[in-house]
Amino acid sequence: MLKLRQVLFTLNLSAVDILQLFVFLSPFFLMLLIPIAVMVSMFLTMQRMSADREILALRTGGITLPQIVPAPFIFLILLTGFSTLIAFNGVSWGMKHFQNTLLDMAKTKTQLNLRPGSFNQNFPGLTIYTKKTNRNTGEVQGIFIKDSLHGQSSVQIIAPRGKIQSDYDQGKIFFSLFDGKIYRYSKGSINILKFSQYRIALDIQRLLGEVDIDKDEPKYMSMEKISNLTNEPVKMDSQEQEYQLELEIEKHKRLALPIACLVLGFLALPLGWMFEDIQRHIGAIMILFVFFVYYALFSLGMSLAETGRLAPVIGVWFPNIVFFLLALVIYIVTTQKGKSTFVNSIKIFFRDLFSR
Repeated sequence: MLKLRQVLFTLNLSAVDILQLFVFLSPFFLMLLIPIAVMVSMFLTMQRMSADREILALRTGGITLPQIVPAPFIFLILLTGFSTLIAFNGVSWGMKHFQNTLLDMAKTKTQLNLRPGSFNQNFPGLTIYTKKTNRNTGEVQGIFIKDSLHGQSSVQIIAPRGKIQSDYDQGKIFFSLFDGKIYRYSKGSINILKFSQYRIALDIQRLLGEVDIDKDEPKYMSMEKISNLTNEPVKMDSQEQEYQLELEIEKHKRLALPIACLVLGFLALPLGWMFEDIQRHIGAIMILFVFFVYYALFSLGMSLAETGRLAPVIGVWFPNIVFFLLALVIYIVTTQKGKSTFVNSIKIFFRDLFSR
């Protein structure tokens, strides 16, 4: 929201446009939201069963926790599959349409800025004058452009017609000019160059602010493309190695977050069974606190992997490993017959902690 604030307030977007952008952004958020939703829903379901005395009825009938595990695990597997689909293809689909929609909006804004008969300086280094502008098609006539981006040399471009075009593959907006001339003044001499077509890339960051629409960002790619790029040999160039590191981190992230559905759901199941008689609001706070710890470890692992202090596979997968081992210990303790003293001491600890 902080990064989108400039887009929302400067591009004059309608409610439909804003809703469309958030639909395209939703897969990016769902990749992290699905694991927490699975964990919370699993725990609160057990809490509801406890409030309705269903767990007590199951215990009285001789039903143990291992006997009810298959049904929740079917639920977890389904949500893991859905999360995998989002991580592998949904994110790239959403970001592709999000970026293309932003480009179209920026293109429309650029067309509105090019008012006929006036000099436009909204783009750094460029002074643009147009005699006639068609805001529907993006076509302009009678174009004069002064380009000050080339240091001491002055460049002036004159063309009878042109068109504003968006390149979705490059994520840029171009001012395409046709059948014109370029006048370059440098060191007391003038060079004149005729062209049939000439394109000038416009600085759309002035319109979009902090919103990044770089197509080469790993977090916007599909899993297939990331895998193909990580299989290529790493060059000795430092920037290339840094880019390969980002790809490796994103690759493991796309794998680890769907598996987190299984891990966190597996942890919530014995926790809900163990704390069957805990107050509901305390249980909700407790399970959110558990996820906060998971997210803190995940963020720490990502940061250490990005700085090169940890291998990407260790930094990204560390929270899943820790929480799986924790879930396994709690599950074993919960299913043992002589667990009452240990479980009761944990219950008393959490009651005292959250009541204060």
